[in-house]
Amino acid sequence: MNELYSALRESGEYYAAELVVNLDRSPLYRYSRAAAAYFEHAVLTPYDGGRLYPCGHSINRNAGNASVCVKPEFSYTYSANLGRLAGKSPEAAEMLGKEFAQVAPIRTPHTVGGAGYTHSFINYRRILKDGLNGYRTRVERLPDGDFRDAMLVLLDGIECYRLRCIALLEEANAPEDLIAALRKVPNESPSNIYEALVAWNFVYYVDGCDDIGGLDRGLYPYWNGEDIRDLLRELYRHIDGNDGWSMPLGPTYNELTVQCIDASHSIRRPNIQLLVTDDMPDEVWNAAYGSIGSSCGQPSFYNWNGYKKELNSRLPQVTDADLMYIAFGGCTETMIEGLSNVGSDDAGINTALVFDRFLRENLGKIDTFEEFMERYTVEAERAVAETCDILEEHRKTRAKFRPQPVRTLFIDDCIDRMTDFNAGGARYNWSVMNVAGLINVIDSMVVIKNLVYGEKRYTAEEFLEKLDARDPLFLADCARQPKHGNDIAEVNEIANTLSGRIYSEFERHTCTPGGRYFPVSNQFTTYESAGHGIGATPDGRAANDPLCDSCGAIHGRDTEGPTALLSSVAALRLDLVLGTPITNIRISKPNLPTLLKPLVQAFFQKGGMQLQVTCASREELLDALDHPEKHESLVVRIGGFAEYFNRLSPVLKQTVIDRTEY
Repeated sequence: MNELYSALRESGEYYAAELVVNLDRSPLYRYSRAAAAYFEHAVLTPYDGGRLYPCGHSINRNAGNASVCVKPEFSYTYSANLGRLAGKSPEAAEMLGKEFAQVAPIRTPHTVGGAGYTHSFINYRRILKDGLNGYRTRVERLPDGDFRDAMLVLLDGIECYRLRCIALLEEANAPEDLIAALRKVPNESPSNIYEALVAWNFVYYVDGCDDIGGLDRGLYPYWNGEDIRDLLRELYRHIDGNDGWSMPLGPTYNELTVQCIDASHSIRRPNIQLLVTDDMPDEVWNAAYGSIGSSCGQPSFYNWNGYKKELNSRLPQVTDADLMYIAFGGCTETMIEGLSNVGSDDAGINTALVFDRFLRENLGKIDTFEEFMERYTVEAERAVAETCDILEEHRKTRAKFRPQPVRTLFIDDCIDRMTDFNAGGARYNWSVMNVAGLINVIDSMVVIKNLVYGEKRYTAEEFLEKLDARDPLFLADCARQPKHGNDIAEVNEIANTLSGRIYSEFERHTCTPGGRYFPVSNQFTTYESAGHGIGATPDGRAANDPLCDSCGAIHGRDTEGPTALLSSVAALRLDLVLGTPITNIRISKPNLPTLLKPLVQAFFQKGGMQLQVTCASREELLDALDHPEKHESLVVRIGGFAEYFNRLSPVLKQTVIDRTEY
């Protein structure tokens, strides 16, 4: 085995080398050694001349490490190209392939946008307050054993990484204040806002560039009135370049809240998630108007009172003090910053897929619409239960075999419990699963209710035949039926009933290592692929077309104004979607200052939980189709996040263009 270890190290596979030795030690110890070895040897990114370092791609994405086959990864612990590794060492590829197969990403018939994925926020606040020296002291006080050894090895690897960064900066003649800051932080607590940002950026890269955390609440203790917008924008470029994720702001506000919003103009990441209170200051609203008006899609808006109420009800173990650090990892999955392990888009349910199969097998066999909808709902509930069971087995396996060392170090209470992050070490644990296609099902149900069971205009056989043939007169009949997004009682009643039943099924299941499953409606770019393999549906979509984008109306079918749209969304059982129900709306730039605040406030009073805005006219979007080079910074909201319009597929671009503009 020592020969295999040596051969892997000589080939540059430092991470993999540590996994073929110490087989009698715990997985956490072995993967901590692997992560440490990668910090010690991976090629660092070049210095770009800025005031923050690391910069550019994280070391696991850096082009200088492109030939490395096994690397650390923030969600799945590692990424591995076993085929390429076999070219270096068939023995290592076979050995590690067996190990990795135990916790491979899951696949279910209904997975939409998740396969055992886990975004998270490390505890930036505590890291800055205690410094890594404080973390080392806490670990050294633990009893001897694999957990203590693992964390000390990892801290040694991070320290080596810090020293390597300093050496690279010295060689590059970087500014002395940056070098001096990194000599101090993050080992010690920062003395000023610049040191705090240098420390925050450094540990963000240590974590692999996932969620950046709440900068306004975390940096405020080190702020002394400085304008840090330029530094924040530099940090945002690091986040954007790494396809990084989310930053909550609020629910308490300060001068940095405004600066964090102002720095986001014309850049897509981080996903800024603004917690809206009843008394959110006008200066924060005004900053939001300016940022959204720059066509960056930032910030999105979250109902602070709504989330506090539902978390108190469904997760009473979360204290009010900890609730102040509510955050939304990845696209938008609800968690507690620095304190939680939330399977984020752990798996998914494609309700339209269930509906398509049910429709074709049962339409002619059921006498009443009420029975038709009831039996479909039972099928959807069964799909939820089956998927929860599959995911539960996966979560049990990953708790045993897939540790996450960096998050075990940096998320409370893993050190105090001496327990790995995936095995229950975090203070709070739960899982969210994606629900796709529900609006397609709701609109389809209305068509069936009226055309088959009510007016009896078509027999079941005729209905399905004309549906698949895309008969123009038939499609016109379907198009005339009421649609979600227009606040029509008939549609809202079906929406409320279906969503309540399907969403409630998640909460009947518990998950390892604790907590429950909750739904999220967050289709991001997956609503295109989620439609593949699904036949034509009565809501008007053709076979293989995209599904709906989360909770809003389908591609411009909201024709009665923004209040009607949001009232329709509020008819869904949003209180049950603790993972976050996404709603997209398009508002023209001239209307932002007068329309946005009253819409958000009224929507949240009705029970809305989240709203995100695209501010690009149809003309601007069409011009971006023809002249993408003129619109490189044009950002739109898609599913649960912001994305550069030019990066979307042609199909997704069209769905954004088709949205109603208010």
